[in-house]
Amino acid sequence: MDRRELREALAEGDIPVLLMVLVHLTGEERWIEPPYRPRRDSRIFADESGQLPAEICEEVRDAAYEAILATAPDPTGAELDDELLARMMSVCVGEPVPGDYVPVMLEEMGLRPAPPMPVVNAAPEQFRVLVIGAGISGVCAAVRLNEAGIPFLVVEKNADVGGTWFENVYPDAGVDTPNHFYSYSFTPGHDWTHYYSKQPEILSYIRATVDRFGVRERMRFGVEVTHTEWDEQSQCWRSTLGCADGQEEVYVSNALMTGVGGLNRAKLPAIEGLDDYQGTVFHTSAWPQGVELDGKRVALIGTGASAVQIARTTAERAEQLTIYQRSPQWITPNAIYRAPVGPGKRRLLLEVPFYAAWYRFTLFWRHADSLHAHIQMDPAWEHPERAVSSRNDKHREFLAAFIESELAGRPDLLAKAMPTYPPYGKRMLLDNDWFKMLRRENVELVAEAVARLTPSGVETAGGEERSADVVAFATGFHTTQPLWPMEVLGRDGVSLHELWAEEDPRAYLGVMAPGFPNLFMLLGPHTGLGHGGSAIFHIEAQVRYAILCIAHMLERGIGALEPDAAATSEYNDRVDAAHERMVFSHPGMTNWYKNRAGRVIALSPWRLVDYWAMTREPRFEELRAEPVKVA
Repeated sequence: MDRRELREALAEGDIPVLLMVLVHLTGEERWIEPPYRPRRDSRIFADESGQLPAEICEEVRDAAYEAILATAPDPTGAELDDELLARMMSVCVGEPVPGDYVPVMLEEMGLRPAPPMPVVNAAPEQFRVLVIGAGISGVCAAVRLNEAGIPFLVVEKNADVGGTWFENVYPDAGVDTPNHFYSYSFTPGHDWTHYYSKQPEILSYIRATVDRFGVRERMRFGVEVTHTEWDEQSQCWRSTLGCADGQEEVYVSNALMTGVGGLNRAKLPAIEGLDDYQGTVFHTSAWPQGVELDGKRVALIGTGASAVQIARTTAERAEQLTIYQRSPQWITPNAIYRAPVGPGKRRLLLEVPFYAAWYRFTLFWRHADSLHAHIQMDPAWEHPERAVSSRNDKHREFLAAFIESELAGRPDLLAKAMPTYPPYGKRMLLDNDWFKMLRRENVELVAEAVARLTPSGVETAGGEERSADVVAFATGFHTTQPLWPMEVLGRDGVSLHELWAEEDPRAYLGVMAPGFPNLFMLLGPHTGLGHGGSAIFHIEAQVRYAILCIAHMLERGIGALEPDAAATSEYNDRVDAAHERMVFSHPGMTNWYKNRAGRVIALSPWRLVDYWAMTREPRFEELRAEPVKVA
């Protein structure tokens, strides 16, 4: 940037982030002392001013301008110790950040190199890892396995990479985590056009990552693993690959890494009359290309995340949109949900030293672990029917006030749209003009269960039928059955699905299972995020853990590695005990986090920093190892 461009870009900068840039470039700690300290801002995206006076903001921009020019073209920055960095983190977000975040955030921000993947030089020529899936998880696994020098093959059932982001092409499909956080730490992609990017841009990012790291040549598309079983004698997995041409083959690998995702297999309700319906019907994850909505009567069944994204544009096109709601959702306002990232902000992220790193930190904190304390149950709280603590109740008051303001003058809609359970008990949704959409004359919200489809429409449990030309099911995915429908047989032919009977999966760290050697599950049981954050963070932690285990096997001549049953049981006991103290276990609602017995199985109860520490180095004393068998 020239001087004029730098001035223009700094005008779009976040003052708390620029303060951290100043400390980095100059080493002067006065920038994190009064009068420059930003105030705490509880909004999803904090005010760019840090709630500081205009004259202070201008002083900061002027100082940043001079510091950037003075340190160009080699802005290496000052040496900052961990204590100072911890203070900077707290000042940046306006509230205390525990010191244990320093090591994880320095790596996440790219300010301190992460330990490299172990380079395996002694891998037997026939050693192979099979990675199942080429979505966010599988691509991460491929990049890191390639770095480690471990031979691998990725198989993907679709025609290209992307997984969820390849399949879900419904209108307005996009992230509800900011993209400057929802991206790999090793290639963060600072040039996002929007704060919350849509499906085409995310898919392009995944494709670009594959090509940048040169792993496409180790991928096969149109190939699905339908069955895999452990061969005790050869200490290998024998996987049946179903190919797009209808042929089958068996692929033998020493280890498996599953990257099939949790939001992968669509869940259609067992609803009467589905085969008799004469109109167009589909699940939102299989949105038909070119489906005609203009002038049609559309029925949208479900009010979860995809429905909230879809409804706005559908209502603008359809003659009539009827939304069938089982229970209302908490939806939070977000003024920049569809806003583009300004050209100045994009240049700061791409070109100004340390800006992108500290910007990513603010998103990590605000969209993840800062919320963890707000969803813990307080046994002394006097109103458990509406919230789980006073903190949680403040969220409820804020969200309720927003809904009331959006539906002012419409008591009929307010009665249907106001949740009665605590915030975060179900997935928190971002507003896509949902309540404004509900007020349209051509939209009806039906707060009644769907009983059946008729040949011409939808009938509710109360017996009322409404005509529909198109029925779209926004009914979620099979989140309580990890790896389904793939059949996985471990030692002695034990089926993983039978072992996890009644939708009750249990795994060690959410990654490994006793009796299933050398199987590493990415986004396995208890590793989803309910309090906020980026699934990519968990994926990177799990991939690193799996590769450390595989490298350990190769270095020590281990043929089979699996978790100890007692250690696995103890881990799941800790998971359950933690969930019992969290809002997800509140009895006031159902959610897709729980199985039929009410056990929370889809989510992690831990802070991100806790899970990072748990998976940082394998505790081999809790794993059972068998030496390679001699043929």
